[in-house]
Amino acid sequence: MLEIIPAGENALIIYFEKKIDSNLLQKISYYSKTIKKDLDKYIIELVPSYVSIFISFNLNQISQFELIRKLEKVLIKKQNMNDARDISIFEIPVYYGFDVGLDLKDVLEKKKMELDQFISIHSQIEYDIFAIGFAPNFAFLGQISNDIRVPRLDTPRISVPAGSVGIAESQTGVYPINSPGGWNLVGKTPLDLSISNIHISSYLRVGEKVRFKPISRKEFITQGGSL
Repeated sequence: MLEIIPAGENALIIYFEKKIDSNLLQKISYYSKTIKKDLDKYIIELVPSYVSIFISFNLNQISQFELIRKLEKVLIKKQNMNDARDISIFEIPVYYGFDVGLDLKDVLEKKKMELDQFISIHSQIEYDIFAIGFAPNFAFLGQISNDIRVPRLDTPRISVPAGSVGIAESQTGVYPINSPGGWNLVGKTPLDLSISNIHISSYLRVGEKVRFKPISRKEFITQGGSL
């Protein structure tokens, strides 16, 4: 399955598959890079996601039909994995404590497990970054182990503290800023993941990976974390 669908007068969506997986994610990451390189002068915004790439373009530079033709030429190029960049793993320190993980106790009770077991399961996976949103630098990470999967909260919080680590269904992520949210909070990082930290965005890109590193309460505070 490979479709290029109009998404407005000056926007297109390229759909690659219907099923999410890591191999597809690497393909999307590769083609995002290639499209950006070959067609940058026409593109306003390029947003890779789970199974697709969204592109908005400058109608003063190129028509929708012409861009589709150029995209088709790019997409039929054989993907050379030797040309693909090495995947980086961004490590995020996390304090898994009940004083910052406001839903941690409930999650442990639902899953009938001890805290150490939960920490081990959540932190042992190298998570793929599948998408960025709903806020800048909010990375949707997947997929978490079935052993710790829980649904979203029935009632979202009005405000979730920046740095909070949450889980919902098959995904996990870190809230980069204070914002509303309905994910189960299980910990907190002392890292500033907001756009005010100009270096973070280079690590949080679709196709890259994230790993959580458990730290103690003392380490969390020493590294600048707030309770």
